[in-house]
Amino acid sequence: MNSSLAGIWPIIALAFPVLELIGIISIWGEIGAWTLLWLFLAAVAGSTLISLERVAFMPGLAANMLAGGNPFETLKASGLRFLAGLLLIFPGAISDVLALLLLLWAGFRPPPPRTPRGPGAAANDDVIEGEFRRMDE
Repeated sequence: MNSSLAGIWPIIALAFPVLELIGIISIWGEIGAWTLLWLFLAAVAGSTLISLERVAFMPGLAANMLAGGNPFETLKASGLRFLAGLLLIFPGAISDVLALLLLLWAGFRPPPPRTPRGPGAAANDDVIEGEFRRMDE
C-alpha cells in the first residue's frame, strides 16, 4: 500500500464522526426535533435490514447456486446490504446517504441465468459423458 494513502485513513476516520455531528446540528437547526425521529427510524431500519439479511442470505445463496448463478454475486450483494444496515444504524446524514447508495448498488445485480435442467443433470455443462479405450499400437 502506498505510504501517502496509509496516512490519510486516520484523518478520514476522525473526520467522519465530526462531519456527521455537524450535519446533525445543521439539520436540527432546519427541522428541529424531527431530527430525533429521523435518527431513530434510520437506526430501526438499519437493524431490521441486518436481521432480514441474516435470515435471507442462505436461502438466497442456495437458490442462486441451484439456478447456476455465481455465489460470489450473492455474497457481494449480501455484504453490501449488511454494510448499508450498519451505516443506517450510525447516526448522521452522510452515513444514511452512503447506505442508500449501497442499497441501490446491491439491488441492481443481474439475475442468475435460467438454464432448464432435468433430474440428474450435471451442474457443469462442459462435461461430456462417454467411454474410452486405449488402443496401443
